[in-house]
Amino acid sequence: MLRRIAAFCLTAGIASLAQAAPAPQIIWTASLHVPVYMDPQAADGKLYLTSIQATGPNVFAIGADGKTLWSYNTQGAVGIPPTIGPAQVFVASDIGNTHYLRAINAKTGALIWQYTRDQPPQCMCSQASILSGGLLFAQSDGHSLYAFAPSGAAPSKRIWQFPGNGAPLTAPVVSDGIVVFGSGDHNVYALDAKTGNVRWTGTTGYVFTAAPLVADGMVVIGDQGGNIDGFNLHTGKNIWSVAAGAIDNAAIAEGDTTYLVSEDHNVYALNIRTGAQLWQYTMDDYAQTAPILAGNLLLTANRAGQLIALNAATGALVWQSDLDGTPFSQPVFLPSENAVALKINDHTIAAFSAPTGKPLWRYTSPLVITDPVANDGNIEIATSNGQVIAFR
Repeated sequence: MLRRIAAFCLTAGIASLAQAAPAPQIIWTASLHVPVYMDPQAADGKLYLTSIQATGPNVFAIGADGKTLWSYNTQGAVGIPPTIGPAQVFVASDIGNTHYLRAINAKTGALIWQYTRDQPPQCMCSQASILSGGLLFAQSDGHSLYAFAPSGAAPSKRIWQFPGNGAPLTAPVVSDGIVVFGSGDHNVYALDAKTGNVRWTGTTGYVFTAAPLVADGMVVIGDQGGNIDGFNLHTGKNIWSVAAGAIDNAAIAEGDTTYLVSEDHNVYALNIRTGAQLWQYTMDDYAQTAPILAGNLLLTANRAGQLIALNAATGALVWQSDLDGTPFSQPVFLPSENAVALKINDHTIAAFSAPTGKPLWRYTSPLVITDPVANDGNIEIATSNGQVIAFR
């Protein structure tokens, strides 16, 4: 009887977190007059957006006050979010069978250089490019990787190309002069970042769709067969392997601990160096996006419509809140407000207190909205009719 009462009280406490939340405070709005579906990218208080619309401006920079700083017309559809560097914005677009990678001045919106491909159907728009170690890494159609020097007036050729074998590649990660990524051909590849030469390959016998994590001299990557493996970054030696469910998202790390979510409904905390399991937490369904850390909490949202906070050190449940819908984005932590926000279904964004899970505000639009981004103390989104909104 006491167990039933305790269970009822716990369930009631969790359910009470799903009480109706008030509307958010809107800091500013802007209208771009073009549809925006790709997620905004934030840097230095500015927001950068792209549109699939091929006519008219389709790359935008918005200031902290919501005013448009500049716009650029690629004259072709932009299918992925931009990559933001210290001084340049990198944008991939297509005009018919011609494919472009452009570097745009982040302050003025002026074109700095462009790289052109005329070899259909390979386009430069399968994954967002990665800027690391003074080089820009971009993919074409998911199965080739290119390296560019991002500065200069007009580079006429790339530095190197990894052609792959037709299998899709995961997003690359660059560390200590090494580019690491997984492939649909069951291999993990490590390339020299400057030359593109293969330093090592590793295999688990299954397809990789989740990007690797590189931390503490280790490559941690999960595959679709349910393996989580730890490779030495420099030698490629497989140090450890842990059985789980299919891994769809990259791991995250804090100190010597890595955290992953799996299709077997579990959240795993493992030692990066040894693979030893520190704890495991089983949810009602699996999470489609990677977890995030907010202080000493690990936050994840699952397909059962639950936002869950776990003690990052022990895996104990701290709180659980009902989302009243399916999470469509990774949670976003806003340190200045000690809050977390995420997209629910296609039309709603909601914010919760990070320490308690209490609903803070909820915004629903008749339009399709992008994933939220934290920017200068705000949570910001764009909509399918080009409206951009900053909340707090």
